[in-house]
Amino acid sequence: MINTKMDKNYMQGFFADANGASRFLCGLALMLAAGWSSAQTAAPTEHPAPAAGQVSMSKSTFEALEARAPIDQRYPAGSIKSGEAAQKALDEAAQDRDAVGVRYIIDQRACYKKFLVASCLEEAKERKRVAESNIKKVEIEANTYQRQANVDERDQALAEQHKKDQEDAARRLQEQKQKEADSARKVQDSDAKRQQVQQRIDQNQGQSPDYRIQEHEAKMRQQQDEEAARAPERAANAAAREQRIKDAEAHRLDVQRKKAENERERAERKKREAQSDTPPAAK
Repeated sequence: MINTKMDKNYMQGFFADANGASRFLCGLALMLAAGWSSAQTAAPTEHPAPAAGQVSMSKSTFEALEARAPIDQRYPAGSIKSGEAAQKALDEAAQDRDAVGVRYIIDQRACYKKFLVASCLEEAKERKRVAESNIKKVEIEANTYQRQANVDERDQALAEQHKKDQEDAARRLQEQKQKEADSARKVQDSDAKRQQVQQRIDQNQGQSPDYRIQEHEAKMRQQQDEEAARAPERAANAAAREQRIKDAEAHRLDVQRKKAENERERAERKKREAQSDTPPAAK
């Protein structure tokens, strides 16, 4: 009888302890659930989901950009060999940068549906950093090529201008020598004519005035004939001088045009670089 009573008391105590343990476990489970709910509620405050308006690219365009090979494979190091290729690489880099931004937004949204939100966001951020780093490498190579091409073009223009200046200086020196030779010849001709006149004067001493008048008229006709004979030469010299003036003016305008084109290209390149470094604006 005593043993039966002890067994009954033992069983009641056992079940009482079991009920207490069950209540403890239920309370612990409720505390864990409450903590998880609080963490889930606080997560969006720490990492707000991107707004839908930030996606400013059509789905077809985005899929086409993601379907092509990475830019560092399309433009491996040292592959940009022309100005056209450099510009094409910069244009595609800008497109890829926009696509990377869109992909990052999509990845962020997907992370908020997962259990480990923070870890998922960090992985998405790292993928974005790697993609943008590869894009930046191609942009640097393309911009470097364009700058070097501009320097080479400027050096070539300066070399051509230097060569032309040397040719102009040589031509002016030759013209100056020719003028000095012409002047010396004219002095000699003038001296010879004076001698001829003096000889005629000496020869005509004692002759009648009519003879001297006729001789003067003959001399005037000779001078007129000489002037008429030199007229084509003077016209040719005047035409050559006019052509040199026109050539100099044309060269000046060409230099101004090239300078304006270089300045416009630099401004456009700076604008593109500024746009490539600016994240897509929210709509």
